[in-house]
Amino acid sequence: MEQYGFSKLIISLNDYTSGVLGNQEWETVTKQRINELKETASESSKYDEATIAEMKAELDTCEIALKYKINNIYYYNNYWKLEILDEISVAKNEIYLGKDIEKNQKLVDDRIAALDKDDHIEYLEQKKKEYKTKLDNKEISQEIYEDQIYLLELRKKYDIYKEPTKDILGWKESTYEDISLIKETLRTGIDKNTGKMLKLDDIKKLEDNIKMAEYRLEKDIPNLDSTSSARGLYDAMAPEFSMLFVALLMVIIAGSSISTEVSKGTIKFLLFTPNKRWKVLLSKILSAVLILIVLTIVLSLLSTIIGNIFFEEAGAGYVYVSNGEVHSLPNIVYMILFFLASSIDILIYMLFAFMFSVLTRNTALAVGVSVGCYVGSGIVMNLINYYISADWVKFIPFNNLGIADQIFTNNISYSTMQMASSALSGNSVGFSLAVLGVCAILMLVSMFDSFNKRDIV
Repeated sequence: MEQYGFSKLIISLNDYTSGVLGNQEWETVTKQRINELKETASESSKYDEATIAEMKAELDTCEIALKYKINNIYYYNNYWKLEILDEISVAKNEIYLGKDIEKNQKLVDDRIAALDKDDHIEYLEQKKKEYKTKLDNKEISQEIYEDQIYLLELRKKYDIYKEPTKDILGWKESTYEDISLIKETLRTGIDKNTGKMLKLDDIKKLEDNIKMAEYRLEKDIPNLDSTSSARGLYDAMAPEFSMLFVALLMVIIAGSSISTEVSKGTIKFLLFTPNKRWKVLLSKILSAVLILIVLTIVLSLLSTIIGNIFFEEAGAGYVYVSNGEVHSLPNIVYMILFFLASSIDILIYMLFAFMFSVLTRNTALAVGVSVGCYVGSGIVMNLINYYISADWVKFIPFNNLGIADQIFTNNISYSTMQMASSALSGNSVGFSLAVLGVCAILMLVSMFDSFNKRDIV
């Protein structure tokens, strides 16, 4: 299937951010480095023993890279041949310093043998034997040994780090790194992000994360935050732009619904009907809610359809654990549910705009304040969460938005979630919904009370 113009643009942007430098002459750069090292080594009297050993080790490594055509300049992921180069460099450095010469020379010989065969399985088997030797010599514990063998088996089964790429990390490599990090966290019993001991719930969540990661690898389902593909980048961007459009539209509709009719005098015709005032206001609110729901569903379907048309790869599904079993949602179902969950935030801002429209009867003020809150509340709350650790902060309504991200926590990798956790409020979904529910009730009571009691003229 031929790529369309838009998908080509996304791919080119993704390539740019990943660093498309592999087309440059890496061999020329490596040869230049070899010449520099030889010239420097000829003046060995100027350097101490450690520096000389380091230069000789780097020189040997560069020559091995040239011999086996290993691009050691422009590839960014942990490609297995690059791992070998790193290990040979360390071993060579130890040899030139006269440390464990026999042991390090054997490692170099084994790694060269794997390169000769061009066989990454041979390399992984060497690693297994080395970990077994370390276990027998009591250099590592049984638990560490089992974890490392498990990780090596994952690499072998799913060809992780088998091929070089220009991406910092492909989704399989990212998933593998997540599993490695989780295994280490479970082994130590300490959450690196908080420095606290793991609780039983934390341990269960981590074990569930491993199950989901294994499921993704088995079913070839990338993380939804993976930007190593054009479709992954699109799926990450589409909901943000779509819901921004919906939010602005609904705030404008809600902010002008009452105030515009009051300023034009058309509200009088509605109130001359047999219907009570509260019914008039309720009908406007329900109409706006219906528009919000329909528009959200339509945009979620359009986003998925456009993605399927313009990109070869299918959209990633959502993976979750229920009753100890791993399940997945198709991409289209996930997108609809994610958009609907995102509309909860928009509903709150919409009610906020309704309330201002009723209380102030000024369209510009109602829309302006609501849009300002929608755009700026996230930045303000991030600053408050960063500098204030008091319990009362969690009751601020704006600190309980982002319901979709709280519900669908498995749509990003574990490492990404760890990095983002410091910027999140840490409130549970139930707590956030309760706070937002109370706020919605207060806003409804305020606007209905004002609309029923105040004069229209």
